[in-house]
Amino acid sequence: MADFYANEFVGGPDGTQNPPKKLDGRLVGAKKRRTRAQKPTAQAFAAGDRLYIGKIPQGASVRGFTGITNTSFGTTTVSIGTTANPTKYVNTKTLTASDTPTALGPNAATFFQPPLTADEDIWVTFGTATLNAGSIAGFDLEYTIST
Repeated sequence: MADFYANEFVGGPDGTQNPPKKLDGRLVGAKKRRTRAQKPTAQAFAAGDRLYIGKIPQGASVRGFTGITNTSFGTTTVSIGTTANPTKYVNTKTLTASDTPTALGPNAATFFQPPLTADEDIWVTFGTATLNAGSIAGFDLEYTIST
């Protein structure tokens, strides 16, 4: 049976470099940060409307997005990204389970990107249908950073 090392550990504990390289603290042993963002309950959202859910700072690495709602979004979809790339992290997912935190992303391509070189404002874009006022909903965004 063979042993393999994840990319983040090559040059360190795998013994391929002498002296071993220092592991990237933004990815290995990093501190997890989480931001909670609640949808304004009285606000309805139409297809194309956006909700600001936080900022991911320079040097951070995106780890996850979770959504929760007290009622199904039905056919209303959510995408999560930036103004320049609204589907950068999550592309058209639905929240149909009530009172159940649901993992939305990020997609694999952005999960394995290197840490950010600039701050990013993160937006949820609602698509397909109207999301009624009165629904209780929110999003968590998680990232890791060395400080």
